[in-house]
Amino acid sequence: MKRYIKMIALGIALVLICGLGWFANALLGNPISKMLATNTAKEHLVEVYPDTDYYIERVNYNFKDGNYYARIKSPSSIDTEFTLYITMLGELKLDTYEDVVNGSNTARRLDTEYRNVVEPIFTNPSFPYMLHIDYGTLEIIPSEYINEENSHDVPKYSIPQEELVLDKIYNIQELGARAGHLVIYVDNEVVSFEEAARIMVDIKRIFDEAGVSFKAMDFNLWYPKREDGSREDGRVNVHDFMYEDIYEEGMVERVIEAHNALEEYYAIQDSKK
Repeated sequence: MKRYIKMIALGIALVLICGLGWFANALLGNPISKMLATNTAKEHLVEVYPDTDYYIERVNYNFKDGNYYARIKSPSSIDTEFTLYITMLGELKLDTYEDVVNGSNTARRLDTEYRNVVEPIFTNPSFPYMLHIDYGTLEIIPSEYINEENSHDVPKYSIPQEELVLDKIYNIQELGARAGHLVIYVDNEVVSFEEAARIMVDIKRIFDEAGVSFKAMDFNLWYPKREDGSREDGRVNVHDFMYEDIYEEGMVERVIEAHNALEEYYAIQDSKK
């Protein structure tokens, strides 16, 4: 009897060990699979990218899809970064080098530089408004989407991604003046077209004094959140309001027109759904 009990206990222990091993493998990967992935990445670089200085920065496991990710970089090119997606058995599933040649990496680098220029203005303790959402981005989009008709989310002032030159050092202020897009949500006790117009003009002044350029502004003025997370009804919301249109004379009327146009657009989209 004791022998059978020991056999049952041994069987349970083996099942638990196997289960823990399977769980650890799914969550953390395993050394053998990482070695296979690393070897595959090395072979791929030799076969596909000979005579380059590309190197493997790191190989990581992603428990979400069970694959390994080999991050490839170049010491001589700031925009050359791509990823090899490799299975646990060492099979290459995807190479994202296309992001290097199509300008995606360059666009991402420039967008980050612009965001880093804009952020200190919003985070400065002297900034006079309570912000809910605040950031700046460069509108750099593949030309096929810029020219698409009836595209509300792709500004016509966007820079075609194909224009970008790999590794080129650009003047971020010049790019900001051409395609810088500010997105600003302000919490305020007073919500009116007059107050929205005043704040937008003042924010433009702040950016001008800081020497940071932009092309357009999305601006939303609404009431602060209550304790239960809700807000009082009422808001002013404008989209892609051009820099050159932000000045005191006639500003209230332009804000009203832009707000009404955006509300009409949303109503049309809702009716389609």
